[in-house]
This record gives sequence, structure tokens and C-alpha cells, in this order.
Amino acid sequence: MNREAPRRLRRAEAVLARRTGRFLLVLERCTDRHNADAVLRTAEGFGIQKVWMVEQDPPSPKAWSPGTVSKGADRWLDIEVFPHVDACIAALREQDWEIWATDLTEDADELDGTRLPEVPTQVALVLGRESDGVSKKLLAAADRRLRLPMQGFAESLNLSVAAGLFLAALFQACPQARGDLTDSEKDSIRRRWYGVLATSDAQREEFMAWADHPPDPLDTPRPAPEFRRPRVPKSAARRYGIDRD
Repeated sequence: MNREAPRRLRRAEAVLARRTGRFLLVLERCTDRHNADAVLRTAEGFGIQKVWMVEQDPPSPKAWSPGTVSKGADRWLDIEVFPHVDACIAALREQDWEIWATDLTEDADELDGTRLPEVPTQVALVLGRESDGVSKKLLAAADRRLRLPMQGFAESLNLSVAAGLFLAALFQACPQARGDLTDSEKDSIRRRWYGVLATSDAQREEFMAWADHPPDPLDTPRPAPEFRRPRVPKSAARRYGIDRD
């Protein structure tokens, strides 16, 4: 195409070029919607594409739905929801994911910067419920159990914080995972993203035409400086004199 590509599509290509399919994040039986949203935001920010969510067993009365804490991160992720643990384990095994479960017990492998594990081809990192962690069924199915070193009175971290630390360690141990999606995976994701990025039917048609001949990515996935506005409520902005425009 001879026309100049819209910047938002070039930014999408920059993000897509950094996405990974090697790591899958599994969030099991999360009881707090805000925590779930925060984990989604963390996963998306690290470049994770696939997130599986396991509901209560039996399923919780109120099904999971994306909230505001994720800042719209759920729009860019491939999210699959399982009704119970057994269904999730069966799918993980069927798709040949190696299961790495987070665990607070002393016999779990401690993960820190000096002892980075060898990363297999496909790793499913499992985070458990806030109150009691990963279920016994998933721990029993795990190929490896990992814990973060804790040095204070607190015995655990917020789910989103834990997700960020574990994912950072995985990418440190396996930097080649970043940007490893196949061309067919990229094409599928691209077409969905372009549709989300469009703000009108006419623009959606324009963007989808670009999907057949993707534009060159920007050098960075970060937004342009003029769009990096503070994300604060109006009341807080007035109180502290923050310019939201």
C-alpha cells in the first residue's frame, strides 16, 4: 500500500513483534475481580498473549468479567475460561504445556536471580487463589513448583506483584521467548486487534485492508509523548493539581 500507515497500527505491530506464545499464564480460582484485572494488566504489559482462568469448583455464582483495573488489557489477550480445575489440567496436558505452579511451601524451588531455571518449549505458569494458593489438584499435576524468596513478616505477595516477578524471571531465563509467535498466530491476532483499534465502521474497513499488508512496526511500543496522560480520577486531579489534558 502506498499510503502512510496509521500510527496506531504501526504501534500494534511493535507490540505484536514482542509477544510470546511460549509462556501461558493460568489464574486459578481468583476470588477478587480487581486482583484478576491487575494480573491481566501485568501479563499484557510483559508481552504474554495467552491467559487461562479457572473458575471456582463448582463455578462461582458470578462469572468473571473484565473490569477497569486492567485498563483494557483484556482486549489484547487470548483469554480462555475453564469451569473447573480438571478441565484446565486436561487441556494443559493435551496441548503439551509443562506446568509450573507457584507454591509457598518450603520444598518448592526458590526462584531468584542467581538460580534461573532452564525453560522448556511451553511453560504454563499457575497462580492460585488469594487465600490458599494453587489447588492440590494442580500442585499434584505440576511438573515443577516454584516460590519467591520472602524476607519479611509477610508470607506472600499480591497476585499481580507475584505474577510480575515470576514473569520477569521467566523472560530473564529465556529472553528468546519474546517475539516468538508464528506468522499465522500473528495474522490471527493482528486482525482482531485492528478491529478493536478502529473507532468506526469506515475505519475498521480501512484497518482491515492494512491487515493483508501489515505496516512496519514502530521502534517502540510506547505511545507518543502527547498521549502519555496521567491515569487519575478527575477528583484526584483537581485535588493535586494534575493536568489530565
